Amino acid sequence: MKEKGNNTLFVTGTDTSVGKTYVCARLLEFLNAKGIQAGYQKWVATGVKAGLPEDLALCLKAASISPKPELVKQQAPYCFSFPASPHLAAEMEDRTVDSEVIEANYKFLAAKYEWLIVEGVGGIMVPLRRNLLLADLLKRLQPRTLVVARSGLGTLNHTLLTLEALRNREIPVLGVVFSDSKDREDERLVQDNMKIIEEIGMARVFGRLPRQQNDAKARSAFMPVGQAIWEQLLHDES
Repeated sequence: MKEKGNNTLFVTGTDTSVGKTYVCARLLEFLNAKGIQAGYQKWVATGVKAGLPEDLALCLKAASISPKPELVKQQAPYCFSFPASPHLAAEMEDRTVDSEVIEANYKFLAAKYEWLIVEGVGGIMVPLRRNLLLADLLKRLQPRTLVVARSGLGTLNHTLLTLEALRNREIPVLGVVFSDSKDREDERLVQDNMKIIEEIGMARVFGRLPRQQNDAKARSAFMPVGQAIWEQLLHDES
């Protein structure tokens, strides 16, 4: 029996809209294609209007997993309609994010799957409520954490701060994946960014995901990144 958190991977971003959901979707697809029973969870989803949260729907579709209505409450324990930080989105509905509810559902799905991929909301310093940061919940649960960062200009400060905040709370850092935010990034800048994060951030960089025009190319581009992440997970587990 694996210890709590040993079969989970938390995927955070250096900011919102950096590619967390994309990485989660591709990783879920990658693991299931290898015959590994992998699940997905998002503790808090905001901007949810009706039906499945968009991130959950995208990840399940990518991995060819049919949604199961009886699991949605565990996969997305908190859904709010207003697109904002969880604390504000919850307050606008006179609700509160309860960390014990999140933890119970986290343990439930971690026991159900061989591997559980958990997607964060925004960056790790986002408040779940006014007296609880996402980072503080991660400190308690201690999942290995993968950081998704933009490839181009402005990423160094955000990525180094994220790594520092994780390590200050003794949250295990698996590494970093870079994601292009536009069709053409300055190659000199991207390559140096990756080098700086490895050297100064002292984090493994699993690779870079360029923007792709079709699904087949995107899947192909993710393969070496997914394999590197998988091998690191196995290495850390041994």
